[in-house]
Amino acid sequence: MINKERLFATFIELCSIDSEPTCERLMADRLTELLTSLGFHVTEDDTGGKIGGTAGNLYARLEGTSAGEPLLFSCHLDRVVPGNGVKPRIERDYIVSDGTTVLGADDASGLAAILEGITALIQANKPYPTIELVLTVAEELALVGSRHFDVSQVASRVGFILDAGGSVGEIVIQAPEQIKFTAVFHGRKAHAGFAPEAGISAIQIAGVAISRMVLLRIDAETTANIGSIFTSGPTNIVPDRCELQGEVRSLQSAKVQSHTASLVEVMERAAHEFGGTVEISIVPCYPAYTLDRNSEPAARAARAAARIGVPVRFKSTGGGSDANIFNSRGLPSVVLSCGYEKVHTTEERIPLAQPVLLTEWVLAIIDDSPAK
Repeated sequence: MINKERLFATFIELCSIDSEPTCERLMADRLTELLTSLGFHVTEDDTGGKIGGTAGNLYARLEGTSAGEPLLFSCHLDRVVPGNGVKPRIERDYIVSDGTTVLGADDASGLAAILEGITALIQANKPYPTIELVLTVAEELALVGSRHFDVSQVASRVGFILDAGGSVGEIVIQAPEQIKFTAVFHGRKAHAGFAPEAGISAIQIAGVAISRMVLLRIDAETTANIGSIFTSGPTNIVPDRCELQGEVRSLQSAKVQSHTASLVEVMERAAHEFGGTVEISIVPCYPAYTLDRNSEPAARAARAAARIGVPVRFKSTGGGSDANIFNSRGLPSVVLSCGYEKVHTTEERIPLAQPVLLTEWVLAIIDDSPAK
């Protein structure tokens, strides 16, 4: 049923469309055009206006031709920076970019697999239940798009999110909670040559605080990171302001809270010791989720993977996806691995066999026949 040449052409076309976070207009328009041609009714919400973006989340529905409960598939429309001007090409057994940008297989691989799967079903006159799609914007900005999506319009009881690295057949059933924080340290200006002792260096306060933090891998379930430190000014002035941005993640909410509290305590103590101050703001990004491997979406994805002959592996991840949002709102959803490698780097690539297998997986999930 699958037309490989068409699948690869669709994938390469989607990768070639500029679609960095909050700038997904071209991608949203093209997907709307393609889905409408397949018979989907497509609507766009007002998320773009809420987040300062060019496009909103897309909700698409294709009425079924057979009995069976509706099924939800979901991908995101954006990709990480540098994600504009992508020049994808087939190189031996892989699809790659030219090395100056990411490829965008995250998440064009999922989009292409869904489009090819539905196209193949329709052309083969195969029966299918009602199919729902949620295609989100700004997923790469800590799931901003899906946070604004109205899940209540979805009729499906389970969801399948095509959005993970790793081989087709891997099923993500656990993902962490994430918070982000910003800390602004305040010191006191002074001339660095004439009277440095009269100043309080905000950079020095921040540096001491960072040196006392427990960062990176905390335990098997928890991580923390400082992503940026920023200040500016002449070298002859003691800086009175320095800003840090960081995050904490864990599969356990209590660990997120406790480790965040320890980082706050370290920063406040350092500011006090130097006679400065610190303002700390904490923003929850998304909650953790854990699904049993016997839950409906996990079991259905596993049956489908077995049917197409790929190894089934349930796994946990350290990254978030729209499944975090959907699960938190009562829509049990698993994340399906799409086959891409070296994600979020300019070396991102996908083996040619993986988009084909991913499309087969989508079709097998829709069919859900017993494993052969």
